[in-house]
Amino acid sequence: MSFSIEVDGAASPLNRIELARALQLATSSQDHLKRQAADQQLSAWQSYTDFYSTLQAVFLDRSLPREVRFLAIIQLKNGIETRWRSRSVAVKNAIQPAEKQLIRSNLLRGSMEERDPQLALHNALVVAKIVRIDFPGDWPDAPDAIVAQLRASRDDDPTLAGALLLMLRITKELSTARMLKSQMALQAMTPMAMQVLAEIYDAKTRLWLSFVTSGQGDEGSAVAAMNNSLTAFRILRRLLVLGHEFPHRDEMVLQIWKFTQTQFGQLLSIVSDKYPLIGKHLPQFTKLHIDMISSQPASFAALPGSLELVRSYWGLVADFSIVFSQSEGIHQSTSSSGSKSRAEGPLLERLALKGLLLLRACIKVTHRRVQTIKYRSKEDTQEQSEALAALKSQLFLDGFVHEMARTISSHLLVFRKADMDAWEEDPQEWEQREESQGSAYEWEVRPCAEKLLLDLLTHYKNLLLAPLLAYFETVRDPQASIITKEAVYASMGLAAALVESAFDFDSLLRTVIMNDAEQTAPMCQILRRRIAILLSQWVPVKISGDTRPLVYEIFRHFLNPSNPHNDIVVRITAARQFKAVVDEFGFDEISFAPQASDVLRELVSLIQTVEIDETRLAIIETLRSLISRMDTSITQFSDLVMNALPGIWGSAGELGFMMKQAVLAILTSLVIAMRVDSQRYHHLVLPLIAEATQQGSDAFVYLIDEALDLWLQILQHSQPPLSTDLLSLASAAIQLLADQNEHAETCITIVGSYIVLAPQVLLEDKYRQPLLKSLSASLDTKSNEQVNVTTRYIETTIRLSHQLGGDGGFKLLMQDMMETSFFKQLLEGVHDAYEAHKTSGPKRKKSRLSPVHLTSCFTILSRIAVIDPSALVAMIGALGPVESVWSWLSVEWFSCFDSIAEPDRLKLNLLGLTRLLELPQPMAGLVVGNLQDYLSMWTSVICQLWDDDKPGFDGLYTTEKPPPTEWDTHKDVVERDLYITDPVRTVLSYGFVKERLQGLAQGVGEQTLQEWLANVDKDVLAGFQDLGNRSSASHPP
Repeated sequence: MSFSIEVDGAASPLNRIELARALQLATSSQDHLKRQAADQQLSAWQSYTDFYSTLQAVFLDRSLPREVRFLAIIQLKNGIETRWRSRSVAVKNAIQPAEKQLIRSNLLRGSMEERDPQLALHNALVVAKIVRIDFPGDWPDAPDAIVAQLRASRDDDPTLAGALLLMLRITKELSTARMLKSQMALQAMTPMAMQVLAEIYDAKTRLWLSFVTSGQGDEGSAVAAMNNSLTAFRILRRLLVLGHEFPHRDEMVLQIWKFTQTQFGQLLSIVSDKYPLIGKHLPQFTKLHIDMISSQPASFAALPGSLELVRSYWGLVADFSIVFSQSEGIHQSTSSSGSKSRAEGPLLERLALKGLLLLRACIKVTHRRVQTIKYRSKEDTQEQSEALAALKSQLFLDGFVHEMARTISSHLLVFRKADMDAWEEDPQEWEQREESQGSAYEWEVRPCAEKLLLDLLTHYKNLLLAPLLAYFETVRDPQASIITKEAVYASMGLAAALVESAFDFDSLLRTVIMNDAEQTAPMCQILRRRIAILLSQWVPVKISGDTRPLVYEIFRHFLNPSNPHNDIVVRITAARQFKAVVDEFGFDEISFAPQASDVLRELVSLIQTVEIDETRLAIIETLRSLISRMDTSITQFSDLVMNALPGIWGSAGELGFMMKQAVLAILTSLVIAMRVDSQRYHHLVLPLIAEATQQGSDAFVYLIDEALDLWLQILQHSQPPLSTDLLSLASAAIQLLADQNEHAETCITIVGSYIVLAPQVLLEDKYRQPLLKSLSASLDTKSNEQVNVTTRYIETTIRLSHQLGGDGGFKLLMQDMMETSFFKQLLEGVHDAYEAHKTSGPKRKKSRLSPVHLTSCFTILSRIAVIDPSALVAMIGALGPVESVWSWLSVEWFSCFDSIAEPDRLKLNLLGLTRLLELPQPMAGLVVGNLQDYLSMWTSVICQLWDDDKPGFDGLYTTEKPPPTEWDTHKDVVERDLYITDPVRTVLSYGFVKERLQGLAQGVGEQTLQEWLANVDKDVLAGFQDLGNRSSASHPP
């Protein structure tokens, strides 16, 4: 059937024919406009009450094209996910109960009668989602209906396949749910479903077994039976584990459990390539056993035959270990749909892997207390403990533990022929795969065997230590093969942290490993690769200072490309593993110095040689760590590194952002290590920063974090005068700060570094107002840390404007503060806080300024007042009558002292407010009006500032300059000078107040002052007068 009439978006009425037309156009029309109109029409119909039931009708109409039906079921599935939960008030246009009932009445047909596997699967997904939501509330008979269909279709394989698919998807949906409702629903349907599924599995298995073993029946029926028995067991294994709270107490579970153990061996004996479905049954058995011990450990231990089952699995592993060296290995392949990867490889190897996983699970549950949030009665808890204790005592006997450790060490850790073939075929790809998949113990035998060996050593160390050390000694045998030594070294590396106190690795390194590293026999590269890995495992655990130089020499040797036995795999492995050696706490750059040049040169060369980006990144990380650990000694090799980095950056391409991130990280480490000497590379580095900080580019999105870190370190380790290229980036830093994005905290430090290192430039006309705007934006943030840092750099800007430009430079900056509304916004914030503080009760107004932000505002005002109080008053007067502004400004200013914790800020605010006493009318009269506030503030702050051992002596006053250190940057020097020359350090607070108070008396008249003092609270006045009595000196001795 073909529809060619264009759907006019949102204009057509909804019916089955029109919906089919729209679906046809949406899936197959070559005209973009028609497809767009169809999509719009489908979106418009979603609000119609019968849209989803009509979609179902289209899907069930098998006369329609497949693509139309497929889109219909996809649309229905999406609607179930978003609009089926009608009780939620958040659901718009929810599906109504009547339409739900209609949809439910036709759901089973969509899979039972459907012969297209993909369509049947998507319908089953729809059924499962609805059952999860509606059972048992709105659809109480759902399991009964499906079980009835299973019974009715037992002899009709195609229909039975659809019914089993429904049950499988429902079981999966309910078993993955975390809600108690879904778990109870699964347990409610389990008894009835298990009975019929067990019967179906038994009947279908008998049918195809008869055909395979004796040729009875036809092949088509046997293959269909295999498919159905496989699906039936996939459902059963989930119900056995998750469908019961205590599986071992259910009689049917016991019967099926016994049956699986018997049939496992039977099926293993008849597996063939002709009928791969038989082999697919065996992994389902293994999944049942592993899931049972993982989810229901006590039940696994209590189920009959579990002990023999585990031993049988180990027997299978032991048999496989004999042929492990010749096995092809397991690899992951993606299905044609690309939705799910599956393990492929020899069946025996895949089963052996499951056996190893089962043994690991047994060790875990028997040696660690099972954690659960479910309530368990005392009897249930005791039963669980006894079952697991019995499993532990009866399974892990000394002989069995010895056998497992011996088999793993000698057989499952060996280097296989398949590994060597893959190595030779594509060395770099094999090395990367080994590195990335080496820890994938759930998918590979060797990594899983390594994990199991570690588990055994952890829990049975005392038992295994002696034989393990004896096994290690076999590596000293000069007749031992390379493959044997590689396996011993693999075990030695795994056990490093567990045997370090009992094994003399240093002696072995000097006498054996050094010689093995020099071997030139065929396949010696296998041994060299393993030695590099071994050293990376042992050095962080235990290595003496005397043997460290030997380790460094071995890695230098392995990285040497002129040695014919150091192929690309050996060199990449050495480069990758050397990072663990470098990162070790005891890394000695002095001992490493003789090898430094060769190692650095080969690391840089490898980065340029390897083809796989992940490998290049790993080697870059090693290089970065090495640069950081070498510190200043890297300077003599810096040209070697820097000459290569632009090429690496360029070879990364436009989208190689991970590589560029790594390059920026190396540059950052290099700048930190070289300090001031790094300035000679600014011409190479600064263009990269400019590229990465270009807003709107892809580079900005991916590289901004690393670029800002590098930028900051360059400024921290630069010495004035800053280069023109570095200064040219200041505008970008100011703009980034003004944007207030997630990088603002780094940006304020960058801008602050420019202020400290190049104040003459930042205070030029070109930069001054943009700088003030960006600082104002940075001050208006919710981050207290950023507010404090911003305030510090605003203070620095104010001080440097006066220090470098005198009164003229200071007044120019104040003028810019007015023109950019910086000062206005400052006072508006204070006024908002004043208005908020006047309110109280439940409807109290909240100030938009936090206490930290408010105190920062007064710190800035104080800094201005300390330099020139008349300038502050003039700026206040420009915004309104001084008397009016002072009425609320003074209230907040004096109140803020209770919120200031830092002594420096307390004293700065004291000095700023006190300097206002120097001004003539009208300010003198306003100050006198706040005389009680002044006296109270002076008393409180001076008492806090006084040294406890020297009353009257200001604890912040100092004439001594902090001593320099070898780590000081020029920025540190400038900031130290600013620190020591700050009035907070050079002025004695009590003497300062006393002088200004005397000046006020002269300004307003002694009589007037006394009249105002008469109105001051006596206790406040007495407290201030007591300061004079307690003061032993107003100057330091």
